[in-house]
Amino acid sequence: MKGNYTSYGQEPVNEWLASRLCELLGFDYCPYAVVKRRTSLISVCPGFVADNEEIITADQIVASEQKANDVSEYEHYIRILEDHGIENARQHMEETFITDYLLMNTDRHLRNFGVIRKVETLEWGRTVPVFDTGQSMFCGVPTDRLPYENVTGKLFSNTSKDFETYPRLIRTLQTID
Repeated sequence: MKGNYTSYGQEPVNEWLASRLCELLGFDYCPYAVVKRRTSLISVCPGFVADNEEIITADQIVASEQKANDVSEYEHYIRILEDHGIENARQHMEETFITDYLLMNTDRHLRNFGVIRKVETLEWGRTVPVFDTGQSMFCGVPTDRLPYENVTGKLFSNTSKDFETYPRLIRTLQTID
């Protein structure tokens, strides 16, 4: 259950819209619904982690191994996931990038994606589905201040990644038919 961080109240609707977009595109996502609680809209979703599972966030994963200077943080992350047997790691990240690009999600930081693992065995199982897209579509920006050019968002440790560069991260465009 999640409410609003801005006075406009758009975040719950953005979560719902992102989950509908991901559903239509066939991406792995967390399904959100919007409900009214008193006078506010909130987004609700089922848990995507079982009782015997936990999330390892991308910041924990990236910090777990030394990164070579000539390797991007993104490629470092993908290599670690692939080394731990995570199937379709790159495809899932590309689906996340596509979602963020289409909805202009400005808040894809290192703690809202990662891997789900078994608590008892520490076995890595799967990537975390696309979630936490509430900060999309300039939800906290007044209409007269909307940026129409040079729009940036967070991606890995880059806090001002130009959205125009996101499509260059996509290698498997056949993801979308």
